[in-house]
Amino acid sequence: MAPPRKKKSTAPGEGRRYHFRLPEDVADRLEKKAKAENRSINRIAINELAAYPNLERYLDFANQLEDLKILVARYSARITQIEMGEGILRAVDDVLEAKAGELQSRIDRLRALRAAMVKAERDQ
Repeated sequence: MAPPRKKKSTAPGEGRRYHFRLPEDVADRLEKKAKAENRSINRIAINELAAYPNLERYLDFANQLEDLKILVARYSARITQIEMGEGILRAVDDVLEAKAGELQSRIDRLRALRAAMVKAERDQ
């Protein structure tokens, strides 16, 4: 059995070497980015690895933003329901105040408002 290798200590400011294989899609992306920025693939890989902790924070922010979008959509749907409910109440008042000749047109308006309300509830 061979004796264990001694680790070389690195001088201050000198980086450590790592050798690893990259999947084709990752290698292609790094090469394209290096060519576009006129930098070495090594520098591009280092920059992307250094940015990773920030990316994790952005992912958390993105998840929170998605939750906020859902909350706003629910709130918006609730406001729409309230506004439609107010329209229905006004239409009911109109029907109750209608004279004989106006009754059918006001009932038709009430039916249309209720149909819109049912459709909005279904779309939620």
